Amino acid sequence: MKTKRAWIVAFATILAGISLALVQNKVAPCMTTLMGAFNIDMATAGWLSSLFSLVGIIMAIPASIVLNKLGPKRGGIVALICAILGSLIGVFTDSVAVLMASRIVEGVGVGLMSVIGPSLIAMWFPEAKRGLPMSIWAAYQMGAQAVMFFLGALLTTSFGWQGVWWFGLVACVVAFVLYVLCVKSPRPEDSYADVESEDVSIVEGIKSPSAWVLSLSTMLFCIGCFGFVNWIATCWAQTFTWDEGQANMWVGYFSIFGVIAAVVIGALLNRVKNRKMFGVAALVAYGIASLVGMFMDNPSFLIGFVVVYGFVDAGFPCVLWTMAAQTVKKPELAGVALGVVSIGFNVGILLGPPIIGAVVEAAGWHVGAIAICASCVLAAVVLSFTKLYSVDDAPSSETPEAVLSPAGETR
Repeated sequence: MKTKRAWIVAFATILAGISLALVQNKVAPCMTTLMGAFNIDMATAGWLSSLFSLVGIIMAIPASIVLNKLGPKRGGIVALICAILGSLIGVFTDSVAVLMASRIVEGVGVGLMSVIGPSLIAMWFPEAKRGLPMSIWAAYQMGAQAVMFFLGALLTTSFGWQGVWWFGLVACVVAFVLYVLCVKSPRPEDSYADVESEDVSIVEGIKSPSAWVLSLSTMLFCIGCFGFVNWIATCWAQTFTWDEGQANMWVGYFSIFGVIAAVVIGALLNRVKNRKMFGVAALVAYGIASLVGMFMDNPSFLIGFVVVYGFVDAGFPCVLWTMAAQTVKKPELAGVALGVVSIGFNVGILLGPPIIGAVVEAAGWHVGAIAICASCVLAAVVLSFTKLYSVDDAPSSETPEAVLSPAGETR
């Protein structure tokens, strides 16, 4: 019964994450229409997306405080209300300043849920069983991007940019209802990470070196990953003499295969003892894949590349969210650890596209690919120094001999 309840909570949480990610990713499919409707340039339009990363950085630690003080259910409700309110403000405005403000309100919701979601999963699932639910959680952004990629243009054509806004709003309302009905915290004695405990010290969690090491590794990965995703369509359009639409179509397939890969990798992670080294291998594999993608001069290889890329793209995020709660010595500090990791995640998203874009502009696509690969390999090196802890406060040995009991203890 407890396992069934855990999965009900997990799926309601993941759906909430997807609805918020739909709100986050709704700008790209209607970017041109928005620029015309509000008479804004590309730089201003770009901030409609980039604001989320800035808000995510600012909200990372406050989200941990909200999680501890309000609990994951009320905190998640606040997150969804922020997204609903921001969407309502945005859909009825004709002012770019108000639209920007509405995106900040939405960003607060996304920032809260990015910490609350994986914390809820950590509460309901022991360390040995977190691989699959955390991996599905890791795919929520990819799933939302795939939905927006295939529906965004249709909605914009039929209803203008407001159609995309209404779609995200409806998704958040549905997710809100399910979240209220299905999500609850386990009893303290049954929780595998009691993030609501009065003993939680935000300062103690922030001082955990391992959380910051993992955050640094995450930042380096996101610089490479988001640099690649942001520019690869342009690279292929120039290399294969395609139009942007044709190149973007292939990039859209990344998300589809990424979601499939996340489920497969998640099932595998529940059987992997040394998850840290799995993450190291995934980071190196991503670096190699980025080289292949940007050095490719024959589009006939794209089908195979897109499938393989989906798996290497999902590899590290699946490991990241599975391990993040283990970077602190006390399981009740998991929410703080996830906040620290979210800082690196959002900094990488913010820095990746302009850094890789500048490298490409100065030295060409091949050097840009080498920079992406180097960033991912460096992330792998940093990750190898991350110390993980088991729930009994002992350092996780990460060896095949370490057997986790149903309570997540090493014996």
